[in-house]
Amino acid sequence: MRKTNVFLLLMAFLMVGLTACHTPKRDARSIQRTLLHQQTLAEQNVDSLLAALERDELLTDWIARTDLGENILYYVYQADRLIYWSDNWLSADDIRSTDSLTGWWYERFNNAHVVARWMCTSEYDVLVVIPIKYQYQFENRQLHNTFIPPFSADEQYQLSGLTVSGFYPVYAADSTFLFSLTGSQPFEQQEAVAGPLADSFSYRQLVDPNADRPAWYKRPRMRVRLYWILLTSLFGVLLVLGVIGLVRHRGFRNMPLRTRVVYAIMAMLCVAFAYVFFISTRYVRNHYQQRQEAELLRKTLYIQSHLHDLYFSSPGSRLVDGSTLSSDLLKLSYTYETDIHLYDRQGELLGTSAPELFQKGLASTLMASAPFFTGDSVGIYHEQIGDMRYLAGYIPLLDADAEVAGYVAVPLFVSELAMHREVNTFLLQLLPPCIVMLLLSILVSYMLARGLTRPISRLSQKMSHFRLGEEDNHIDYAYRDELGELVERYNEMVDQVEQASRQLARSEREGAWRTMARQIAHEINNLLTPIKLNIQQLQRMRGTDRFDTYFDRTTDSLVAAIDNLSHIATSFSSFAKMPEVEVSRTDVAQRLSSVVTLMRTNTESVPIRYVGPDAGVMAQTDPEQIGQVFTNIIKNAIQAIGDRKDADIIIILNTAYSAKEIEISISDNGPGISAEDQPKIFVPNFTTKTTGTGLGLAISKNIVEGSGGRIRFETNSRGTTFFVYLPKI
Repeated sequence: MRKTNVFLLLMAFLMVGLTACHTPKRDARSIQRTLLHQQTLAEQNVDSLLAALERDELLTDWIARTDLGENILYYVYQADRLIYWSDNWLSADDIRSTDSLTGWWYERFNNAHVVARWMCTSEYDVLVVIPIKYQYQFENRQLHNTFIPPFSADEQYQLSGLTVSGFYPVYAADSTFLFSLTGSQPFEQQEAVAGPLADSFSYRQLVDPNADRPAWYKRPRMRVRLYWILLTSLFGVLLVLGVIGLVRHRGFRNMPLRTRVVYAIMAMLCVAFAYVFFISTRYVRNHYQQRQEAELLRKTLYIQSHLHDLYFSSPGSRLVDGSTLSSDLLKLSYTYETDIHLYDRQGELLGTSAPELFQKGLASTLMASAPFFTGDSVGIYHEQIGDMRYLAGYIPLLDADAEVAGYVAVPLFVSELAMHREVNTFLLQLLPPCIVMLLLSILVSYMLARGLTRPISRLSQKMSHFRLGEEDNHIDYAYRDELGELVERYNEMVDQVEQASRQLARSEREGAWRTMARQIAHEINNLLTPIKLNIQQLQRMRGTDRFDTYFDRTTDSLVAAIDNLSHIATSFSSFAKMPEVEVSRTDVAQRLSSVVTLMRTNTESVPIRYVGPDAGVMAQTDPEQIGQVFTNIIKNAIQAIGDRKDADIIIILNTAYSAKEIEISISDNGPGISAEDQPKIFVPNFTTKTTGTGLGLAISKNIVEGSGGRIRFETNSRGTTFFVYLPKI
């Protein structure tokens, strides 16, 4: 509840803030700040312009190096004659040079609210005009009475030169009142759909923008819209999948190679398609406009030729008066289906086929400044009515003496209807194959990525499951490409590794047997030497009185030595055979209990404690050889304890060690194993005793690991514990 109240409070503050941003008072202050900036810039430019005129500098040079400002207009007079205007879109036909006004003042011209100021020298007068808001006699979808940049406010706010209650005043830099901004007032949109303006060729879309479009336009547009929806939906799905992949794998580099290849290909394709669409539609539009410009220039030349033949066919002829001229131009406009304006040598309107445009303040009676003042009066120029730009073809009209008698202007709005038709026709041919190609590209890129990464995946699997001696370590790949070379090198490496492993195993076996042979020979030699000495001593004492006594003692020693030789031979034979471990279901508790009972009987001096069940613990191992493992470890524990009075051996069978293994621990309290000897405990032929072969623990390790288990030990100065782990059933 509390969170809801806080949310509602924040929304209320937000709505109040948004409402405050669109109050007339706030907008009046914004207009005030912008106007002061525009006035400062305009005054600086006029000062620079007057200085340039005093130096007889060309106006074109001054324009080229001056920032005129956004929508600031300049009118230059010399001796009450207009000699320059910076633009012609402002309809201000009643401007005349005068010095009766000083400072900035508010004015309402035919098509705009403005503030203006005269700045004069002894020879030149400059009128600088800052338009603020359009003021057309009617509005439609193309013409709006909006504020003119850089000014901005709600277009329904009205400007007035009055100061009454409820108005928000705007002042000049010298604090002179200029105009007031009134509150937003509703108005009814008016459409001029009849009369001379509706009959205009060039400006038809100004007066009838809502005319029903033909069926040939609507059907292609709907189809194009459907294709665009399909294409953008496809792009959207690809984008979402890409973002999900990046988030899931935490970056592009962490993605699987197959996914990276697909994403990279699709990203390049999407960029390529977007670039093709942009360039293609732009080309179609530009090409259409170029055709319109060429057609407009052709019409302008024809109209110039026709007017020349009409008025200057003989020397001394001249143009007719305004009404007759406008009538002739109207007839000619029906012939060429375009509006025609004719300006005199001073750039002012002489006649037109569409006088309603100028009477309603849609167009200025001044010719465009670019073709008039630059000297390049033949060509196509961009002009504007409000925020709408259109084309106008200009060409000078020469009299019979080849002198300029005036200028012909042929305006033309580029038909948006026809342009959209061409773009739609082009897109109808481009979009369907692009959609099909994109879908095929997704499929082909996936198959290509899969084909590229499949050998790598197989190589990875083979390497993870690589086992020496197995026959399926090789990879089959039929293609002779870069991946084929990689697979071939891998197969060669496998052969080399297997060959090297066989050589290493043979070398290790030979080395082990040599070492074992030396050890056995050393052990046998150690036992044969006392046997030889005892036999020689018997030979020397034969026939003496002590022979019988010495014979009895010597024979006991010889029998013990012979028993040692037999034990060595038996151990060596057992290690040499190293029988394979035959794993089966074995009652480990019963085997361990039997070994403990036997060892207790033979070694009564060392107490052996057993903790665990006597039977019923099943594991996977060799039932015959596992007993040998327990016997070897217990014997080593007894020998490690020696003659200690507190000797103790504890054997624990832990069935709850884990879900997969059982644990057998055999602990003694002997002196432990030194740090130097610990790494060699399971090495064959290593022993720390004066007797024995050092094969017991090596054999035990082989049996345990052959059963799928493991063996380890822990040792310190207080004793040693061996742990045997066997797979549980």
